[in-house]
Amino acid sequence: MSSIPRAPIPGTRIPFVLGLLLLALTFSSREAAAGDRGVLGSDPIGVPLRMRDYTFPSFLVLGFAPMPSAPLGKGNYAFELHGSIINDYQVSAEVEEYLAETRGENAPRPLDGADVEAILALPDGQAFFIDGEFDFADFAFFYGVTPNLDLGLAISAISYTGGRLDDTIFDFHDKFGYGQQGRNYVPEDGFQIVFGAGGETPIVVLDNASGRGFGDPSLLFRYSFPQRSNGWQYGLSGGIKPPVASSERFMSTGSWDYGLQLVADRRFERNALIINLSVVKPGDFDEVGIELPVLPALHLSWIHLFKRMPRTRLILQALVAEHPFRELVDSDLSELETQLTLAMKWNTPLGVIGLGLTENVFNMDNTPDIGLHFSWGLLVQRKDGGGD
Repeated sequence: MSSIPRAPIPGTRIPFVLGLLLLALTFSSREAAAGDRGVLGSDPIGVPLRMRDYTFPSFLVLGFAPMPSAPLGKGNYAFELHGSIINDYQVSAEVEEYLAETRGENAPRPLDGADVEAILALPDGQAFFIDGEFDFADFAFFYGVTPNLDLGLAISAISYTGGRLDDTIFDFHDKFGYGQQGRNYVPEDGFQIVFGAGGETPIVVLDNASGRGFGDPSLLFRYSFPQRSNGWQYGLSGGIKPPVASSERFMSTGSWDYGLQLVADRRFERNALIINLSVVKPGDFDEVGIELPVLPALHLSWIHLFKRMPRTRLILQALVAEHPFRELVDSDLSELETQLTLAMKWNTPLGVIGLGLTENVFNMDNTPDIGLHFSWGLLVQRKDGGGD
């Protein structure tokens, strides 16, 4: 194994206390908005769940969360905290066949050095095995600098873990007749990655060590065009992600990223349709010498406000995106990623609380299997109402 480059994931702890302190400070503000205002001021329908593409390594790249086009208003600001548990299992058909040949149904075992050598020796584009789970926390702050322009900062924290959802996913696939794609040949609750296509250095993580830390921050802006067109409101957002976190620990790609997102937002009496079309130009994945391609993505969000429960909203979100490794492989990773999210949001005196569930569809081998999400958001308005 000494000849195989290793990408370690050490176990530093994330100081989540910082987020809790910010939460407490926000709750103590006398200017905190009432719960039924959501995070869009007087609009009761609210905004989509703040989530992004969590496919490995997309979550290390600048990512746009779906957002509305309505601005916060001058002098107003908003906090948003989003947490996710993501289970990611992606293997090529050749790797699945190799696992079946070297293991029995009742004799699962983790990958070792011989397995890595065999996987890296597969035809170009088929040498990938991604089996892991991680927690992702995203804290965002936006401030209205003009009536139509908001500036924001997003800070992420990543915690690589075992597979707490593995058993649930395995039973679900078994009950409904889905294939296991080789899950039955490796132990549950593990974190292992072997990726050998295209880069100067293959990605190899075998020790199952957990790693925690902060990812790169993102500097964001959102501009809302003043005039509506046939009921639609349009906006433009952009972002920059500087490489300040460690690429060796898989907290960053080690490069600058840039991106733009177009927003179209249509509000009805109790429904909203939001379209977000983004494109990101990422830098190289420095640690493994891989040049990442331009990453387009389409987010569609539909929000329904219940008539009899005016503080409750149902949200359906769809994400269609390109895989960051699509140009390096000739397999399922070359196909479009498609994920669906079903969520609920509730207005409370402490802010807007949200819960969501994401499932991959159409292609089971190039996106995370499942994602569980929690969100909290709060708007703080000027005493004079802001928005001037």
